[in-house]
Amino acid sequence: MKKVTKTSSNLLHFLAGLFVRPAAALCLTVFFLITPASSSGAGDVIFFYSSETNVNNFKSLKMKFDQYLSELGSYEFQPFNDRMVFEQYIKDKRNGFLLLSSWHYNHIYREYGLKPVLVGTKGGKKYQKMILATKGESGKDDLLAIDPLASASSVAYTRSVLRGMLRQKETTDSVSILTVPKDIDALVSVGFGMSKSALAAESTLDQLKTINPALYKEVKVMAEGRESLSLVLAAPKNWEPLNAAMLKIIKEMPLGSRGKELIEMIGLDGWKELDPADVQKLESK
Repeated sequence: MKKVTKTSSNLLHFLAGLFVRPAAALCLTVFFLITPASSSGAGDVIFFYSSETNVNNFKSLKMKFDQYLSELGSYEFQPFNDRMVFEQYIKDKRNGFLLLSSWHYNHIYREYGLKPVLVGTKGGKKYQKMILATKGESGKDDLLAIDPLASASSVAYTRSVLRGMLRQKETTDSVSILTVPKDIDALVSVGFGMSKSALAAESTLDQLKTINPALYKEVKVMAEGRESLSLVLAAPKNWEPLNAAMLKIIKEMPLGSRGKELIEMIGLDGWKELDPADVQKLESK
């Protein structure tokens, strides 16, 4: 029988006093998150949902993005915390940018007629790799050795990545997943015994090394996933011409302190153009 995915309130409470703000902000009202942004002009909205990034304060995120964008034009930012709601809402939209994970883009770009415009960077890199980490040596396909598993990504994305790492499908489908606010929290939870394993971006190991060198030495990488692009800024193919003014604003966000602070809230530090090889990899099955 598949175990029920759960969020450990004790874990989040424990971590809140260490490195992150309380995760209670995740429990915002559904009304706020799915209320459509007002139509102040065609193509003036960024629709955001990420299966990889667990934003722990949607209200603050929207308010800060809206304030920043509204000072530069009639633009808005609409975040979603539910994949199905996000997909239903954007299905008939033909104006506006979509900010979503490369994994999510690959699943819907054909049906929704999307094209990639930019890719986000983490640590200056547009590609990232997920790792499965434990404290000390253990068998990665041994359910008892990795259960429960801490992850800041969505349950669907977490299990999808695990399927590429583990030989035993039963392990992937049965492991309990503890949802935490950020990748760093997943690794910290392993170190402090709140979970037995963690799924996190490889770059998060560098953060752990800086924050807690002793804990970094104890955490072992048991498996690695395939490289994938970071968050993708996409647009409908039939949106011609693109809102060039808004695209320019998005591109230049990392150049100023306020804009950089905002994109860091969604786990990015910059943008890069996609080359043909990136697009091919992004859209391949």
